[in-house]
Amino acid sequence: MPRILVVDDSPPCLMLLSKLLAGLGHEVATAKNGKEALEVLQAGPFDLLVSDLNMEPINGMELLRAVKVSCVKMEVILVTAYASLYSTDEAKKCGAFAYITKPFKTAMLFETVHRALERSGATA
Repeated sequence: MPRILVVDDSPPCLMLLSKLLAGLGHEVATAKNGKEALEVLQAGPFDLLVSDLNMEPINGMELLRAVKVSCVKMEVILVTAYASLYSTDEAKKCGAFAYITKPFKTAMLFETVHRALERSGATA
């Protein structure tokens, strides 16, 4: 069963994303910010990280950079309500698998997660 870490500083968004992904049969862990996510990642391996972009004290882009250094095989999907061309380009340069803007369609999220898990080698 694929393991997914969901990170968002908005409790409603965190709950929604985790319930949607758990409903697909994935094992889902959550973190309320980038700092907490790094601590969770040290406790065990994950196949996918789904993270909000705008958070404190460590934002999604900083989290992406840290993950790509320590967990090279894990794919990262960034989710944001504040998309910009700069952040989209920066996310791709740093190795993000995808960049999704809120509000998103559930089917598109599911498809993106499925493709990311296939790429990481996890059984989806």
